[in-house]
Amino acid sequence: MPGLLPRLAAYGWRRYVLGRRIPLTVMIAVTGRCQCDCAHCSASGLPSGGELSTEEIKRVISDAAAMGSPKIGFTGGEPLLRPDIAELAAHAAGLGLSVSLDTNGILLDAAKARALAAAGVTNINVSLDSPDARRHDRLRGYPGCFDAALAAVAACVAAGVPCVVSTYITDRGLAEGRLEALIKLARARGASAVRALFPIYTGKLGDRSRPLLSAEHKKLFFEKYADPAFVYSESPLYDYLDGALQCTAARKVSVYVGADGAARACYVSGAAMGNVREGGLEAVLERAGYFSGGGCGGLDCGAC
Repeated sequence: MPGLLPRLAAYGWRRYVLGRRIPLTVMIAVTGRCQCDCAHCSASGLPSGGELSTEEIKRVISDAAAMGSPKIGFTGGEPLLRPDIAELAAHAAGLGLSVSLDTNGILLDAAKARALAAAGVTNINVSLDSPDARRHDRLRGYPGCFDAALAAVAACVAAGVPCVVSTYITDRGLAEGRLEALIKLARARGASAVRALFPIYTGKLGDRSRPLLSAEHKKLFFEKYADPAFVYSESPLYDYLDGALQCTAARKVSVYVGADGAARACYVSGAAMGNVREGGLEAVLERAGYFSGGGCGGLDCGAC
């Protein structure tokens, strides 16, 4: 299996020496299905064109490897609803790619964690919206989701897979001390980090007129809570490179492929650059001028 370090070195050469703006991470929504009905969900739901097949997703992964991206991220919907998820992860790992997966934790039991570890998954992000069980379950619209998420963290720890507790922060949550409590809970349960995401005003939050998180509290996050060893927002690299929230779409360090194959600069982008079913991922990005163009195109998602 090709090593990750050589792939990272090759990525750096192509992007920073040759000037070809290859995404560091290709995020793939392997499904639009999910057991939860989150109040803050920004996913697009079930695709009208049908979900990508196993072989179609493998081609996206192979395209990512061929163009020099060193990382693959599986998201959704809930990616563990796909019975082929371990097979997809193994395909990516076999190409020397780092593989992460975002999950609500409901299906992530001990056996599934071991299977994903054996397939080569290098990082699992488990969503936990609150340190309070009732609040988390209410926000997710799924009774028992809190206990399932904590059990998923434990399963990852037992399987030896680094597990990040992924949450989102609001003015009210910070004022009530929920982020501090969640960080403490994550440490106690053996998580490797906490990813504190900022609200994105799209999907179910698309019509919201009043922000959930102020600019002042974004600044406070980096001044008080961000910790290179354990707490970050977008990613550890881009948080601490400049000390502020970094938009990966604007920096072109990630690209998103929807469950129907539509490729976007970011999962909240309105217009797709094309569909991977039409010539593959690299061809779509080439036609869109992604490798040499500017930022995210003035996307107004409220993240920046």
